[in-house]
Amino acid sequence: MKSIKFLVTLVALLNLSTAALSQADTRNYAKEAEQLWQAGAYSEAADAYKKASEKVDPRNDKARLKKAYFAYMSATCYKLLHNFAAAEQQYEKAILLRYYEVEPKVYFYLAEMEMAQCKHDEAKENYQKYDKLAPGDPITKVRIESCEKYKETTEKNQTKHQMSNVTKLNTAEFDYAPVMGPRRTQMYFSSSRAGSSGELVDPITGQNYMDIWVTTIDKKNNWGQPQPIASPVNTGDNEGTLCFDSRGKTMWFTRCPSEDKMRLGCDIYMSEKKGDNFDEPVLLKLKDHDSTNVGHPCISPDGKSLIFASDMAGGYGGLDLWISVYDKRSESWSLPINLGPTVNTPGNDCFPTWGPNNELFYASDGMVGLGGLDIYKATRVGEENKWEKPTNLGFPMNSCRDDYHIIYTESGKVERGFISSNRNGSKGENSQDIWDFYLPPVLVDVDILVTDQDKGYPIVGAKVIIVGSDGSNYVMNTDANGRISLNVKPDGTTRYIDPGTTWTIEVEGVLQKYLGTSDAFSAVTENNLRIVRDLKVLNIEKPIRLPEVRYDLGKADLQVNDSVNSKDSLNYLYDLMIEHPNLIVELGSHTDSRGSGPANQTLSQARAQSCINYLVLERGLPAERFVPKGYGENVPFTLVEVSATGDTTKTLLTEAYINKYKAEKNKFEMLHQYNRRTECKILSFDYVPATTGTGTNGTGTAPGGN
Repeated sequence: MKSIKFLVTLVALLNLSTAALSQADTRNYAKEAEQLWQAGAYSEAADAYKKASEKVDPRNDKARLKKAYFAYMSATCYKLLHNFAAAEQQYEKAILLRYYEVEPKVYFYLAEMEMAQCKHDEAKENYQKYDKLAPGDPITKVRIESCEKYKETTEKNQTKHQMSNVTKLNTAEFDYAPVMGPRRTQMYFSSSRAGSSGELVDPITGQNYMDIWVTTIDKKNNWGQPQPIASPVNTGDNEGTLCFDSRGKTMWFTRCPSEDKMRLGCDIYMSEKKGDNFDEPVLLKLKDHDSTNVGHPCISPDGKSLIFASDMAGGYGGLDLWISVYDKRSESWSLPINLGPTVNTPGNDCFPTWGPNNELFYASDGMVGLGGLDIYKATRVGEENKWEKPTNLGFPMNSCRDDYHIIYTESGKVERGFISSNRNGSKGENSQDIWDFYLPPVLVDVDILVTDQDKGYPIVGAKVIIVGSDGSNYVMNTDANGRISLNVKPDGTTRYIDPGTTWTIEVEGVLQKYLGTSDAFSAVTENNLRIVRDLKVLNIEKPIRLPEVRYDLGKADLQVNDSVNSKDSLNYLYDLMIEHPNLIVELGSHTDSRGSGPANQTLSQARAQSCINYLVLERGLPAERFVPKGYGENVPFTLVEVSATGDTTKTLLTEAYINKYKAEKNKFEMLHQYNRRTECKILSFDYVPATTGTGTNGTGTAPGGN
């Protein structure tokens, strides 16, 4: 059975590596290229096919197709090596030579190379050309949709992750698939850098054979010089992607043997750690055939379930994810089971890792994404070994290149970890690099101010209760500036307000002088947010003036017209009574000094009752909560004025004072208007709302007056 060459390129490490054949006839590039291709020596075969194509003179159709074939095969080798630009050039050459008449998929492969270089518009056109020649391919439909959604995903729906190349670890070669060691002070990863165990160059990649390397992280988060781990784990073969159990005592890793003229698939081995070294690796018998590839091990936290990638029979596409369960009694791993179509696709599904909340993270090129391999997260179904609803991690976690093998070093409100990628910014032209990611927490800062409603000055020592939808509850007192700041808690690591919550604020009565109040705010946000709430409290020692309650001259009816709506002003009092259901208040009305004293007294009493009638008869408040009081002209208004220099002047608006301005008609009337007022005074908090029935309404009738 011919196994697919997915790990030839590091899209997987499960390559079909064999020794390169010697170049017996450097002049016969066609023969040499075919031999190198059969041997899996794609790095050398790519150039040989290119030279073979260049040597052919397309003088007739047969020669043209031969030239096109060599260009196509050169492109295919470059594709496997992730040299996208070179592959694109050779595929275009094959298309110009009409190779699509023989192999329509040349359009698909050209589109793949364009997509890998973020040329999504050009890629879409070539996917569509292939779709016309070979309709019905599900992967083609996925790719077209990916091209159509690329701009929206990268520009409008990008996440806030910050990505950076781990330059201190990466080289121009392949460095990828990191995992943290048992004490989290060491990182293990796969690399083809200089210094590997084997002395030969891998003919597939043109680089050194892969080894497992380790680096130490000091207390200042500095990386130490990476070193290859000792034999017997590293050998002259390719060793790569690995994982540890939760104790860090057992390591599973991939090994791809290289034997001359033999096609041996990759295997998974297990090795126990003893001190600083590892024991002789033990082969896990998971394969259905010698040429089958298994690799990319991912072990569950309890060490009982092993998920891995394989091209064994019974899958849904190229690489699929499979699972095997350890039987402690027989000390063996069960027959692998495919994770099914909720996870696997017609494309390649590989590089699984176990997430912090039992999610399954893996890479796939078979779903709508940004290009190449993208990282997806699937949700576990209960306690079963089943996962569903894979979702793309989005941009910038994914790119138009290959993005795969994610690990989290911190999760929750702050996310940190590493992925592997050959995205733009990698160290080598076609290298795979380790990238770190960081998702900063969304910061919500809240400032609560408690101020006097009339004067605006801060209220010191006000007791404030803040209750969140997440169950948080804080009781605080305002400082000398009347402020409470909710940002970082005293421990310096946690914050008072988490995003995604809603909150209520309750200000209790202050020193028996101010009426309490309440408010609310929402911290449901995806961005940093600063919330300011100025809660104005009412001084209950002073009358509450209702300035827009007016009456016609000599009448007690509430004035409602185009210029004033007295009922609106009374609605403020209604809201106050609803917010504080135990309040009992006095509604006092005052007249100006014009007219007789007895008549003004009667008129003011009627006006006070008129206000109560509205609140009781029209708004439905109990009459027992109100006391009407007419003051006539006996309590003149005190006018407070503040000069430009900040000096305060208080003037009692007596009849004698107002009469000084008879010649200034507008001011004269204005001063009288100040005296014609209705005010509210809080008498007590003693009202007990009735549990049944309704209160009496005590309407009263306004007597006549001038």
